[in-house]
Amino acid sequence: MNVATSSLNPGELITLLEQQRDHYRRLRELSDQQRSTIAGDRPERLLQILSERQELVTALARLNDCLAPFRRHWDDVYAALPDERRQQASALLHEINGLLRGILRADQEDGALLAARKQAVAADLAAASGGHRANAAYARQAGAAPGPAAADLTG
Repeated sequence: MNVATSSLNPGELITLLEQQRDHYRRLRELSDQQRSTIAGDRPERLLQILSERQELVTALARLNDCLAPFRRHWDDVYAALPDERRQQASALLHEINGLLRGILRADQEDGALLAARKQAVAADLAAASGGHRANAAYARQAGAAPGPAAADLTG
């Protein structure tokens, strides 16, 4: 261990990794909620979830800054960890990476789901707009040449 890594506390590393893991777990929960919210067409709840996710991303960025000194000297730090701490750090990193992969995959799928919903809404709006145009055409036609009077029909 060199001078730069001797000031890095292995306990702090584990604490930071646990916090990071906990934030990613919460992000995963929100990701699951996001999916059901998109499918359930609840835009106000979706905005709430996205806001919570942004707060977690901000907290993760702060944790990332705290982890930077450990990453800069990772080989030395990791080698200097006692066996138990090394196994703990390895397990945490493995879990964090798995959570991150799952979150990214779910976000990609949710993006595709949102795009499909957007296209469906656009198609619905276009169909509704077409209906309005047809109604307007009928109204113009009716105004130009009035239809038969009720008396003409009975006649």
